[in-house]
Amino acid sequence: MFDMVSGMFCFVTAMVSFLYGTRICWVCGKRCSFEVSPAERKRILKSNMPSGFAVYLFGFFVVFSTILNGILTIIITSLISAFLLSHFVISMAMPTLKRNPSSHTD
Repeated sequence: MFDMVSGMFCFVTAMVSFLYGTRICWVCGKRCSFEVSPAERKRILKSNMPSGFAVYLFGFFVVFSTILNGILTIIITSLISAFLLSHFVISMAMPTLKRNPSSHTD
């Protein structure tokens, strides 16, 4: 019974961590547009990206600690996954990087 409840808490903790990490990174990416000066974009990225990375890192640490063995493996895998996911979400949310299909008149 205790194993089932602890597994459920780990799952809920990881999912909430991924949701909040995505929200932080998505808002950070949405605020970076070409209308904003490059200095302001750097400030936005420097202020929001580490927090999104930290939230993702915690979620991946919880997930990988239940799946993998070895603390070094868990830490390295969590660091790489959090880094890649935070940068991916920010880049997907940036309005200037979205593909705008041109209108063709056939």
